[in-house]
Amino acid sequence: MEKKSSSGFSLVELIIVIGIMAILVAVMAPMLLKYIEKTNVSSDIQLADSVRQAFLAATTDARVLSDSASEPYFDKLESDAGMNVDSDSSFLGSSCVMRESVGDILGVPLNTLTDNLRSKHASDSHINVKLVNGIVIVTITGTDVTGKKDTSSSTPDNDIVVK
Repeated sequence: MEKKSSSGFSLVELIIVIGIMAILVAVMAPMLLKYIEKTNVSSDIQLADSVRQAFLAATTDARVLSDSASEPYFDKLESDAGMNVDSDSSFLGSSCVMRESVGDILGVPLNTLTDNLRSKHASDSHINVKLVNGIVIVTITGTDVTGKKDTSSSTPDNDIVVK
């Protein structure tokens, strides 16, 4: 009788390989998810920095400085609370040069800024801008800068802050 040579893998070998792959996925998946959230937090920090740069450019622009319609918003920016640029209806609805300048620099409507957040954030997150001694400070509230997706204990320590 002629002996047939077996080629390929046996069922046992395939099950062993699938088991090893399952163990590797189980070990690596949590680490991968952590890195993805940290990447999303980095993206949000870049968004906050873009907002900071846009307001910095706008607050030093001669057209904005000479626009009387922008004056109340300078006052809001310099107040202790600052201004929620994504939800302040008077600012979003105004035709002041500051709003137009910031919107043009960012290239997106200001009321959609929180829609661009990629990390885990609370539904009431806001992008707050303050002007302190000529320094623009942007804070994204209701986020978790650590990347642990914990927005339940929203504290200023967890907020994304860019100066």
